[in-house]
Amino acid sequence: MSIDQNQDPELPEDDATDTSEDSVRLPSLRDPEVVWENLNVAGLDDVVLDKNHIISATRTHPAHAAFDMLRTRLLQALNEHGWSRVAVTAPTRGCGSSFVTTNLALAVSRLETVKTVMLDLDLRSPSLADILGLAAPDSMADYLSGVIAPEDFLQRVRPNLAVALNDSASDTSAELFQNEMTSEVLEELEEALCPDLMLFDMPPALEFDDVLGFLPNVDAILVVAGGGISTAEDITKVEQILSEVKPILGVMLNKADGPVSY
Repeated sequence: MSIDQNQDPELPEDDATDTSEDSVRLPSLRDPEVVWENLNVAGLDDVVLDKNHIISATRTHPAHAAFDMLRTRLLQALNEHGWSRVAVTAPTRGCGSSFVTTNLALAVSRLETVKTVMLDLDLRSPSLADILGLAAPDSMADYLSGVIAPEDFLQRVRPNLAVALNDSASDTSAELFQNEMTSEVLEELEEALCPDLMLFDMPPALEFDDVLGFLPNVDAILVVAGGGISTAEDITKVEQILSEVKPILGVMLNKADGPVSY
């Protein structure tokens, strides 16, 4: 950047050097690649994952192909619209939204060029730490309140997959989700890691207003319906309530003919 030669000759010299090319090109102190590399690494145990039906990890169960298909369709839809943030929810408990979120995240992680962050935002009943067989470093409520830096809270379980787990339940999640600080924390996370995909494992949409309160922070929604659990009325109600706020990418039928189906 050049300095205008017609500038006021009385301009202090220090002010001029502040706009110099060298000062403009200072490297970022939070380069995303560096942040990814410096995240705490947590190893996943295939035995634990198999026990918890995370079939996308070892790919020994034939149903893993369904998650590969879901992965591809999801990423195509997101790329088409320039989206990256997806909330995964269900009408009621027992539909398997955490099961779907985790299997989907691990399926995406096999695409080496796609960076994914998965967050356990079912604060009323957190489960991702148990599903993955990992210890959560701290409380999600504290993280969303801005108390903890992302690099101190997230764990890297694959070279391109980081998880934000939760070690304690909270019954004030609806209020926390609607706090401006939560949006700022998520923006900080996105800036620090630059993920291609952010998956938010959410509580059931019909039980509390948590999901509705959080939707301004996402681009789209994936709904998981449980075979033998979700009624047609439940699914219709969820679609009506949520689609007024954010687009629904689709409704995935889980626990139907086998472990997972569409």
